[in-house]
Amino acid sequence: MNTQISTTKNYLYELLKKKYHTSEMVRAQIDEVKVRISEKVAKESLKAFCVTFQGQVIDASFEKTLKIISKRLFHNGEINTILTVKEKGLVEATMIAAPSEVEALIQCLMKPHIVLHYKKGIERGASNLLIIDETEQALTDTCAPDYLHRNFITRAESCEKYTGRLGEYLILNGLPLTSEKIGKELRFNKIETKNKVFTTTGLKEIYVNLHFISLLLKLDLEQYYLKLRIFYLQESEMKVVEEKIDDLGFFADIFNHIATTDNPLLFNKDLFMDLMRLEHIIENNNWKAIPAYAGYIYSASSRLNGQFKLLEECNLFLTYANCIEKFVGRLTKKFMKNRPDIRSEQENLTANYHELKKLQTISKHQMLQNDYQELLNSFGKLLAYIDFLMIKDTGTIASGTQDAIQLAQKSSKKFGDVLKKCIESIFSVTIDISTKPVFRQDQVLKPEQEEIQQLIEKFSANLERLSKLKAVSGKNAFLEARMTVPQFTSLSNALDELKALIKDMESKKDIQDPLKSIFAKSNKFEMLYNDLSALKIVENAQDQESARSILTELQRLIFDKPLKEDSFKNIINTIQSLEGFVFSKCASAKSKDSSVLMQQLHHNPIFKKFIDIKAGLKNVIETERLTRKVDTFKGDFEFFSYSAKELDEFLAEIERFHEALKDMCYYQNVSEFEAMENRLNRLIIEVNEIDRKISSYTRNKDKKITKEPDVHIDYLKGSQLLKKNLEKAILILQNQITQIEGFMHDIESNLHRRSFIHSGVTTSVLFDQITYLLSNIDVRMIDMTQSMEDMFKESVHTIFHYQVGEDFKEPQKEEIDDLMKEIEKRAIVREYKNDVYS
Repeated sequence: MNTQISTTKNYLYELLKKKYHTSEMVRAQIDEVKVRISEKVAKESLKAFCVTFQGQVIDASFEKTLKIISKRLFHNGEINTILTVKEKGLVEATMIAAPSEVEALIQCLMKPHIVLHYKKGIERGASNLLIIDETEQALTDTCAPDYLHRNFITRAESCEKYTGRLGEYLILNGLPLTSEKIGKELRFNKIETKNKVFTTTGLKEIYVNLHFISLLLKLDLEQYYLKLRIFYLQESEMKVVEEKIDDLGFFADIFNHIATTDNPLLFNKDLFMDLMRLEHIIENNNWKAIPAYAGYIYSASSRLNGQFKLLEECNLFLTYANCIEKFVGRLTKKFMKNRPDIRSEQENLTANYHELKKLQTISKHQMLQNDYQELLNSFGKLLAYIDFLMIKDTGTIASGTQDAIQLAQKSSKKFGDVLKKCIESIFSVTIDISTKPVFRQDQVLKPEQEEIQQLIEKFSANLERLSKLKAVSGKNAFLEARMTVPQFTSLSNALDELKALIKDMESKKDIQDPLKSIFAKSNKFEMLYNDLSALKIVENAQDQESARSILTELQRLIFDKPLKEDSFKNIINTIQSLEGFVFSKCASAKSKDSSVLMQQLHHNPIFKKFIDIKAGLKNVIETERLTRKVDTFKGDFEFFSYSAKELDEFLAEIERFHEALKDMCYYQNVSEFEAMENRLNRLIIEVNEIDRKISSYTRNKDKKITKEPDVHIDYLKGSQLLKKNLEKAILILQNQITQIEGFMHDIESNLHRRSFIHSGVTTSVLFDQITYLLSNIDVRMIDMTQSMEDMFKESVHTIFHYQVGEDFKEPQKEEIDDLMKEIEKRAIVREYKNDVYS
């Protein structure tokens, strides 16, 4: 390193004023050495050294030179003690430093240095000592010191004290360790029982295995993202297949009406949920479980009765609506002709209003109640205004503010009482119907005509909205609802038979396959069998056995919900068997032309659904096959997943690394800790390289799964459940990887301390967290392959061996002397000679 040195007459004085203890040249020389050895030092552990220096070191300010140069040269090392032995002409120093730092320090001290001492003529606060290079001595002429020393070493000997394991003992800087000694070294008064003790080698073995586990999890994560890519491509086709399967369900025809809001009069969510809970056990012919579902059966029956009640009230409503429209029409004509005789219309409208209020099922219906209440409100306002016109300018007002209203006496007292109650329910007055009202010809004025017309129009619009209610299809909702009565009746009969079955089972009657007869009319598989028989495709006993066997197996596979990937091929093969049986019988048909039979079959809605299901599942399988054949997706605009080929390559690298890792076991070979640590260092480099490759591509936020999947799904739908499971597994893996990487970072921080022994509360808590996480990783949930699972378990086993830290033996008093002799034998002594100044 070249440094330009100032040669002004005040150069040394300026250095002293700045409180420097070395010249620019000396600092440049030290810094050059420090940079040169920095990479080596970063890889070395700190060791304890005892170094003796010989040469011109006595009464030559060598101790100060040693302290100043070492302080600038060392990265993490430090001088502990310095002892000058004049009678032997040497200086002895103990220090903690990296071996390369010690060697560099000795090399620096072999070069002669001039130490300038100033006691007079220096301003207050300035340095009184300055170390310069021998070549700079001429500069002292302009700034003469009080005295100067020249020092350098001719020989040096370093004794690296042994640190490591010696049998069952732990040795730190040449001393055997006890719990108390470990506590002191780690700035604790003592080692608590809960504190775990680790050596650097042990931590590295934990680190490598933990990093290896993170690689397995990352590979598994990438495999899940590939599965999610495939699912996105399959999703629409899978949903179509599921819809076809749902159409084959025993309650499919009912569901088509009550499960959607297309027709408000048919939508019945509660009935739908009850039947959904029953459908699965019925489709799978699990009749022995029926008593456990008795609550749903009785609930469904009750809700179905409510549906019939709704249809009944709808018919009544339409009857009332027709009457109301007739009376409103008459009322409108009389107002147009300015005729006051509207009593008959008022009475009839009031009576109908009273009847409408009795329709409780409609008024409480989830989708009708708002419109129905609006209808009643507008009807009430219209009747109130009619009543106002009837009592205008007549009699007294009730309750002390008006005279009693005089109304015409009714010919029928019963109807009068009903009418009275109806009107009194609208108005807060008491009505006396003993007299008739008197109207003048000019009683209805033009402003009143306008107001009554507005009320009639609003009421008529509300009435029309309900009486002419339309389904989404555009059909009359009332008519469409009435057309479903046969289906609801059939369902009611089936529910009644199920209730009877429960009673028979409770009385322990002999029962044989009861569901077959109960649901014969809604079993699509039985219906297809009957169609095949009608077409003379199933004629003899052998045909009957073959057809029933195939259809029974197909029913079992299709109704095994949710639809599972491993059943796709079985369903396809069974449908193909059905096709083969049917087509072979059609080809050999005598009574009908085979082409006619084939045409009839292809128009059969149930058979056609089977063919569609087979085609859909084949498309799903083919989509996955083609996607897995792609070499890479790196050409995509945004990265989402690796290809199957790339993941296989990653797995091959991981397996090769595992072959080297599984032969590595430090805790079984603690005496060879140095060789083990060197191997671990190489493995750390390899595992980091594999990690770099897997992590080289990252996903944007919009491509990464970050939100919890929706739990409100239909768990009998394979597509919804598969998506939820994939997203859930991805979130779990991402979280586990993040935690493990955090643990790895903490271990790295401990390793950067470059101490052979690691212990304390922090280390213990960290390892407790690691073991807790690994104990809670369910390899079955994240769906590892068997080879990955085996590798995962091996690394977990290795890490769990350190659950209580590393074992070590504390020496007894009688063992100390022999042990110290063995420790001294392991000390590494190095000698250095100054060939220039010897």
